[in-house]
Amino acid sequence: MVHIQDFDGANVEPHWGYADRVVPCKNDAGSCAYLDAVYGAHDVGMTYVGIMWIVICSILLLWALYRSLTPGPRGKRTAALRALLHRYLLPNIAPPRPGWARRAVTSIFGHATRLQVLLVAGMLAYLAVFSFVGITYQTWVTPVKNSDPQVYNTRTSLGPWADRVGVLAYALTPLSILLGARESLLSALTGVPYQQFTFLHRWVGHVIFAQSALHTIGWCIVEIRLYQPQPQVAREWIVQTYMVWGIVAMILLLLLWFLATPWGQRLTGYETFRKAHYVLAMVYIGACWGHWDGLKCFLLPSLLLWGADRGLRLLRTALLHHRVIGGGVGVFTTFACRITPFHDAHDAARLDVKASVPAAPGQHYFLTFPRGSIWQSHPFTPLSVSDDGLAFIVRARRGETRKLLALGPETPVILSGPYGPDISAPRESSVLAIAGGTGIAYVLPVLLEQRCKGPVQLVWCVRERADVEWIKPEMAQLRQASVSVTIHVTREAVAPQEKMVSGAVSEAATPGELDVVDKLAAMSTETPPETPLETPDISAEKPFIASSDETAPLTRLERYESGRCVVDSVIGSFLNKTSGHSRVYVSGPAAMVAEARHAVACRADPKASRKYGDDVEFFYDERLD
Repeated sequence: MVHIQDFDGANVEPHWGYADRVVPCKNDAGSCAYLDAVYGAHDVGMTYVGIMWIVICSILLLWALYRSLTPGPRGKRTAALRALLHRYLLPNIAPPRPGWARRAVTSIFGHATRLQVLLVAGMLAYLAVFSFVGITYQTWVTPVKNSDPQVYNTRTSLGPWADRVGVLAYALTPLSILLGARESLLSALTGVPYQQFTFLHRWVGHVIFAQSALHTIGWCIVEIRLYQPQPQVAREWIVQTYMVWGIVAMILLLLLWFLATPWGQRLTGYETFRKAHYVLAMVYIGACWGHWDGLKCFLLPSLLLWGADRGLRLLRTALLHHRVIGGGVGVFTTFACRITPFHDAHDAARLDVKASVPAAPGQHYFLTFPRGSIWQSHPFTPLSVSDDGLAFIVRARRGETRKLLALGPETPVILSGPYGPDISAPRESSVLAIAGGTGIAYVLPVLLEQRCKGPVQLVWCVRERADVEWIKPEMAQLRQASVSVTIHVTREAVAPQEKMVSGAVSEAATPGELDVVDKLAAMSTETPPETPLETPDISAEKPFIASSDETAPLTRLERYESGRCVVDSVIGSFLNKTSGHSRVYVSGPAAMVAEARHAVACRADPKASRKYGDDVEFFYDERLD
């Protein structure tokens, strides 16, 4: 707007985030009216942006206040509210039945829940409305100074509108940084794991890219077509400093957007995408500052949030490896990691890290292997936590994890964490854990705590019978606990005599107790191979035997089934036979998690929860989605 105004002998009126305006206007009437429209639209747009951030901050503060004031059990009313939210907002946005509609929706939103899509829809609706309101829609034909009278400028509302979407793109930048942070302020305020903000982070990025592209296209039309004389105006415009930085910012944003798409990640690999994303994002913000420093009120917080996230990550790692956490103060040293490969078709390996560090059920660490690459880290959930250290299961498919198998039996490792909430089950809970493959790491620590009074059931889907060896030490612990274990083997047939495999029976068991075990084993061999794959209620069969002088079970029966697990039937059977507070934990392929969401949602009953206090909480590993 500077080139339109005459600064000689005039007063200057500041406008937050925009060029100062000369008052009174000394141009022709059309240009003055156009300037009124431009500055008025900008001021209104900044007001809308302020309202947007006030709403966001207010919601977060109220959420944090509610959590701090009601930290304990919240009764039947909370159970009813949770059931209501589960019923209508927990399922995937994609239809549960396979078909073209499901494929189409999944191609756009992935495996997002209705709640996630609802939040994105609300954001898009707000931006769609306030990208257009408060703008004077009119065309002004104005003369060009010191030029032929036949040459004139066409000034339209396209300029103010392009400015508006540009301001909104700047205003969303801090939100994008917040949603993508690992050391998440949003998680600290809401208790929601940082991984579950990834979907919103991705869509805010799409919106910023679309707004920036529209802003660029709008001003290209104005400066290259509507302003005269051409091509003189376009040539003078494109070489200005702010325009050069604008072009740089748009190129960087295009790279950011493309590399974040599935096609970009397949082209470069996930590790390359992640590191490039960090660097390009900060250079992009710097280019935006060079393009229009009047809006640094949005860019400076973005840089500070990015720096705080990286700084806290380094601090967390330093505290672990300087032994400030878990072992006293010392110099920075790596931890020893023993690699035990399983020579199967999946190239799985067990990592036992000798580190006395904290980790609650559901939390995960980022592991860096210096012998492979100091620049790459990968998130893994510990199978178990003991005084000897942490145990992880990894699948060495490709990239850095593939290199693990070539590092030898031992290698140094650098840890960063723990991240994520504590998902330990309360004592009064009933627990159902469903896992697929290496997803067992997410649910197993909950079961190993052995703290629940209600029924505890594990359903684990593996490809081969030998995969159970991944967690052989932990399975021995489960055999000593009252946990019903059902293992589905999807790529091997399970012989009838293997349908029920008993663990070691205590020497203190009486002959009558041993007879019960024998009868259960005999019953399992009579089960025909065609038996439906619905997980039975093992707890009802009472497959535990306790001696007269011990309270712990003396034996553990694991049930093996051929074929895939019917998640809906498993959850339905479990919830139908439990009451009070129940927890369902799921970790595995995206399809398994989606089916579990749908099953829990279909059985959520707000009226019953309000009347009887039945409450079902659902936990899943978002990183596997």
